[in-house]
Amino acid sequence: MSHAASPYTQMDDLIALRFHVKPRRLAQQQKLISEKGGYHQAIRKGRGMEFSEVREYTAGDDVRHIDWKVSARTQKTHTKVFTEELEKPVVCVLEQTPKLFFGSRTRFKADMALQLLAALGWVTLQQGDRFGGLAFNHLGHQWVEPRHHQTSVMQFLHQSLALQQQLSSPGTSSSEQWVTQLSQLQKHLRPGTRVFLIGDFLNSSDAFIEKLTQLKRHADITLLHVYDPLEIHLPTLGQLKLTDGDHEMALNTLDDAFREQYTELYESAWQTLHQQLAPWHLPLVDIATDEDPVKGLMAQGILR
Repeated sequence: MSHAASPYTQMDDLIALRFHVKPRRLAQQQKLISEKGGYHQAIRKGRGMEFSEVREYTAGDDVRHIDWKVSARTQKTHTKVFTEELEKPVVCVLEQTPKLFFGSRTRFKADMALQLLAALGWVTLQQGDRFGGLAFNHLGHQWVEPRHHQTSVMQFLHQSLALQQQLSSPGTSSSEQWVTQLSQLQKHLRPGTRVFLIGDFLNSSDAFIEKLTQLKRHADITLLHVYDPLEIHLPTLGQLKLTDGDHEMALNTLDDAFREQYTELYESAWQTLHQQLAPWHLPLVDIATDEDPVKGLMAQGILR
């Protein structure tokens, strides 16, 4: 699907995903919570409520919705009227930092993350919901207001590609970048929104987890962790040299003990992340760079 000659995502591939997801739908959030969030009595959240009008209070109205300012001005009790939203927003937060500018098979992590975003966007439009969100790299971020229109998805994809193309070499990223971006998201988030976070969440800070718990009070959150197979298993290729552009490290892949320790390091970080999220029943899935993005989402129960 991707063009192997370039580490960057191709817009044609992102548009083509629209046809690959035509028969698919997003799985229900409570099913994900049960399967991936460690909670088997999940309560289904309703759609968000949208303000409609203010009218005079009548018996049976919810007293919590009384508009005290209008009531004081008119000397008659008035209440706010809300209607259930016909569409539920789906919002993605996409990471495109140097941490994701790496890949050993098929595609770079940044490319995979963007393809997952595109698949979720096209599916959301198909099922009649609004789609938008926030993409960020180490230099800045872009917000796209959720709308039920193809132009919203295309705008998101174009802005994400622009952020990706600012990447030139792999590097490390602080989880504080995620904290900053989630704070930005909080300004735009409406109650009942479904949120997908797409990126690399290993070695997350306590501040990141705390911010997630704040957002969870008003939104359904799922984390999609993107990884490369080389991050888990080292091939037996003798002496290897890895570099992030600034530092170089030699690896002896013929050393069985070293390879085992390398794998254990990743698995320990993955288990730690699970333990951090478990008390809050936040679904966490992982998808490898060498997987087909749509099949990967289906295998993890995100799409059905």
